[in-house]
Amino acid sequence: MRARLKFTTDSVKDTLVGILKDHHWWPHFEQDLAEARTIIAEVRDSVEEGDTGLFDGSDKVVLSHTHSESRGTLSFEHSVWVVRILNPSIHLLQLACEVFVAQVVDHATRNRKEIAFVAPIQIVERRRKETIIEGTTLGTRQDRKTYARSHRKIEFWIGVCGTGALMFLILLTFPWQWRDLHNAQQTWLFFSVREVYRVSGSDNFDLVCAVSLISSKLA
Repeated sequence: MRARLKFTTDSVKDTLVGILKDHHWWPHFEQDLAEARTIIAEVRDSVEEGDTGLFDGSDKVVLSHTHSESRGTLSFEHSVWVVRILNPSIHLLQLACEVFVAQVVDHATRNRKEIAFVAPIQIVERRRKETIIEGTTLGTRQDRKTYARSHRKIEFWIGVCGTGALMFLILLTFPWQWRDLHNAQQTWLFFSVREVYRVSGSDNFDLVCAVSLISSKLA
C-alpha cells in the first residue's frame, strides 16, 4: 500500500528535516547508503507513470517511521512538498499519514508558519490506479471551519445559533444594576424567554438555568 500527501509551507528544508528527526521519521542509516537507495527504488516503483520524471529530478530525503513501521520519501516537486509513504498494512499506513499531518501542522502553528495541504490524501494499492481511501486534510483551524461549512451546514449553523442564544440568555440573566427582581414586567420577560428556550430542547438549557439561579442569588 502507498499514500501520497502534498503540502506547501514557508518552512525551509532544514526545518522540515528537524521535524522529521524530532518525531522519529528519520532513518537510523545515512541518506547515501544502500538502505536509503533501496527505499527510494521502492517508492519510485509505486509512483504513477506521469510523476516518475518529477520524482527522479527532485531533491528528496528518505523517511522511516518507527511507530508505524512505515518508510517513504519527502521530495520537492514543482514548488510543492510531496510525501510518499509505503506500508503493507492499510491501518498502519493511515496512522502514519495522520501522525505526519498532526506533527507538521503542530510545528507550523507553534512557530507561526504557513502550511497548506494542496490535494487530498490518497491511499492506493501499489502498482494499481484504483484509490482505496481518499481524504481531505483537516490539519488547520481554517481547514476544519471550511469543511464544516461545506459538509455540515445544518450542524454548523445550529451550533452558531445555539451559541448566540446562550450568550443572549447569559446577558439577560446577569444581575445588572438596573435589573429589579420585584418588577413584574422584567420577571415575566425573563421566565418567558427561559421557558421558550427550554421547550426548544436546547442542549444548553441546564447551563442557562444554572446561570439564572446564580444571577438571581447575586442580585
